[in-house]
Amino acid sequence: MTAPRPWLRRIIPTLLALAIGAGPATAAPILFPPTPDGPAEWRDETDVAPYLAAWKAHGFARSRARQAAATANQAAYDVRGYGLDLTFAPTTSTVSGTVRVQADVVAGPLGTLDLDLLANMTVDGVTAGGVPVGWTRTADVVSVLLDRSYATGETMDVRITYHGTPVAGSFGFRTANGRPLVWSLSEPYGARSWWPCKDLPEDKADSVFIRFTLPTGMVTASNGRRVSAVDDGVTSVAVWRESYPITTYLVSIASYPYTTTLDWFRHSPTDSMRLEFYNFPESVPTVAAVQAKVRTMLGAFTERFGPYPFLTEKYGHAEFVFGGGMEHQTCSSMGSFSEFVVAHELAHQWWGDWVTCRDFHEIWLNEGFATYSEALWAESVGGPTAYRADLAANKHYGPGSVWVPDDRNVSRIFDSNLSYDKGSWVLHMLRGVLGDSTFFRALRTYGNAHAYGTAATADFRAVCEAESGLDLAAFFQQWVYGEYHPIYRASWSSAPAPGGHAVTLTLEQRQGWQLFRMPVRIRVHTEAGPRDLVVQDSLASQVFTLLVDARPTDLEVDPDEWILRQIERTVEDPAFDRSVLVVNGVDWATYGTEIVAAYNERALQGDYTVDFWDHFPAPAAGYPATLPAPLGRGAVPPSVLGRYRTVIWVGNDFNGDLDSWIQTPILSYLRAGGNVLLMTRQGDQFLTDSLRTYLGVTVAQSGVTFTDCLATRPGLSNLSRTGTQSLCMVLDTVRTRPDTDLLWKTTAGFTPQRGLGVVRRPATGAGLRPTGGRFAFLSGRPYRWNRAQLRAAVNTVVSQYLLEPLNGLGVTDPPPTVTLAPVAPNPARDGCAVRFTIATPGTVRLEVLDAAGRRVRTLREGALAAGTHSIAWDGHDSDRRRTAPGLYFVRLSTPGAGSHTQRFVLLH
Repeated sequence: MTAPRPWLRRIIPTLLALAIGAGPATAAPILFPPTPDGPAEWRDETDVAPYLAAWKAHGFARSRARQAAATANQAAYDVRGYGLDLTFAPTTSTVSGTVRVQADVVAGPLGTLDLDLLANMTVDGVTAGGVPVGWTRTADVVSVLLDRSYATGETMDVRITYHGTPVAGSFGFRTANGRPLVWSLSEPYGARSWWPCKDLPEDKADSVFIRFTLPTGMVTASNGRRVSAVDDGVTSVAVWRESYPITTYLVSIASYPYTTTLDWFRHSPTDSMRLEFYNFPESVPTVAAVQAKVRTMLGAFTERFGPYPFLTEKYGHAEFVFGGGMEHQTCSSMGSFSEFVVAHELAHQWWGDWVTCRDFHEIWLNEGFATYSEALWAESVGGPTAYRADLAANKHYGPGSVWVPDDRNVSRIFDSNLSYDKGSWVLHMLRGVLGDSTFFRALRTYGNAHAYGTAATADFRAVCEAESGLDLAAFFQQWVYGEYHPIYRASWSSAPAPGGHAVTLTLEQRQGWQLFRMPVRIRVHTEAGPRDLVVQDSLASQVFTLLVDARPTDLEVDPDEWILRQIERTVEDPAFDRSVLVVNGVDWATYGTEIVAAYNERALQGDYTVDFWDHFPAPAAGYPATLPAPLGRGAVPPSVLGRYRTVIWVGNDFNGDLDSWIQTPILSYLRAGGNVLLMTRQGDQFLTDSLRTYLGVTVAQSGVTFTDCLATRPGLSNLSRTGTQSLCMVLDTVRTRPDTDLLWKTTAGFTPQRGLGVVRRPATGAGLRPTGGRFAFLSGRPYRWNRAQLRAAVNTVVSQYLLEPLNGLGVTDPPPTVTLAPVAPNPARDGCAVRFTIATPGTVRLEVLDAAGRRVRTLREGALAAGTHSIAWDGHDSDRRRTAPGLYFVRLSTPGAGSHTQRFVLLH
């Protein structure tokens, strides 16, 4: 299934479009599902994994269907076939009919048969072996009392008649363009919401017979081959048969007064397969172009994976109104016709339908493979450049394993970062380890070994090891079951040696989590050209001696990005002889009107004279007049970064700009004395663990939408929106560093209030700069703040907080009006003293908070004279109860000067 968390996976980066010669590609608007933080909304997204994942997770979240562990009885039988004879009534949103289940006993004797069916559906009657029998219900399981005891090897034949209204989410009665639409999307555990079955992916039925009755005028698409379709003016009856093995979540219905289009895929010189497209009449002209590419996609995937698995039946699409797409066997349901969504769902016919994940812990074997197939499709039409551009949009550097620990958590199953994007990188890296011929041979062998069945990661690993002769235990452990990625740092020297020059390379892994065992490509640039070598790296620090035939001039680690990694670069001996560098990370092709206006009105650079760096190719109409020509593109090299006292980074996490930030040595720059203002949506992706620690903040929520931005410090104003502030991050208002101040907060829709903007000002500076190492952050899409307000805010933050002179005028840090000293003693035993100074008389509120930010006790609230004050706390809460040991904060709030916090530990 395509992932909606997002959504629409890449309409690939501009680089792909240029590689294909089709002009710059732009993202199509995609309708993301509603979230707890806001309604459904249209977004421009290139990475379709979030889109596809979001819709799958969203639809199921609205359903009561939840996976329960298989019963012992279900483990004792194997389904051979299902027969569905169902009638759908769109006017009453009901389904009724009979489902036949034929199953072999594998661990007899059995006197009952357990089937999954949600409790809201009514069972009307059951037969077993042709004889009426009884049944019992426990929650969402129907236990059929068989007509006799069945021994191992015998076949049970059960018919269950039922009716009811399917719970929304996995099944829908809707309208589209004023006409009725009936659709299903049962992944992962939703088949039980509309028909009784053994709803586990591991037990595929050998075949499924389907008879759907609907009102006249309805055209019904389903799995396999259509046996018949009859409309007598009252009812429309369609009969389908899926003759290949199929799991329950892939059984589908899509019924509507469709316009049907027929095409053919010629899979041999003498034979062709039907392509059947069922579209809303209004959609036919707009989807024709991309559906015409399905033939070519089938050819491209056949070359890589082997023959299309269902050649004797068909492939096609059935349009529905649910976002994203769903890889129903032989007939994908499509809510989006983005080229790469179409490619994703087609690839699932091999990876998900032909070979199905054994359970949803292993969903990456479906979604990661289909997402990687998008890159293969890009490669087939645009070559290696397009392939790498597609993968660049899939990078995920955050926590979490590709393998799903909790397969009852649907949002975790369809995590676009892990199951989709990082899963695709696992395959890309495996291709780098094995080499092309072995890798694609292994894919074919894996498919054939588990054809029409199910598989787990261990099965895929076994095939790859057999084909390559390599021990891949470490590879799969670190990339599928482990978390994060390596961070490499390289240093080198060279000396003349027999036959050329010896390069001594010290390669370090700088991450604080697991070590990675990987073949690492090294490119040594020499006076005679580049020389590529491979080292087998596995230690925190390792020294290698490499021999090249000419004098080395430079060295690169993993230059072609065969590893999901970061390269740690250091800002050394920075000159800091220039003022402000603005780095743009917003795609001109997608957000052109908004971002151009923001730069033209100096919202993002303020009134500063700046130099400019861009992640993206130049906009078609040229750069805004307020910006100079860019100095470069992509990650900013340390040598460039170190020239500037201040960097304003305009981010977006769209189309690859996040990677430029990740590969730029921001933390090293801060520690060397540089100052940074970061403005971006999805700030949780930009603020890695080390940067969050440095900034002194805690992420409260990510992926949210907020509607207000209220200033909390003198000299700053509120910021109003010019558009939707979605996919953003909010912070805990309690900071973890005493030198970090809250600048903006959001209150509407958030209890407690959340932070949107902060600044850290190290008291002693950083590097050799007493005013260096300052880091400011503002959450939100920077191009959707009121431009005049943001311009003023940038001026204030950069001049007053980062202390960068504006237009040649020196600016000093305003003297503090309030200072809050560290709590003493710390750790405290049974109580402590809080000491603070206020420069002018005023009202103060001094509180003790627990680690969750809840008020424990108010120590002082009211007017105080100017000067230094000391107030004791005896370790009791407001009800005079002794507080528990743990982490606490004191917070001092004053009108006009915001709030200040200090943390301490209480012992008893």
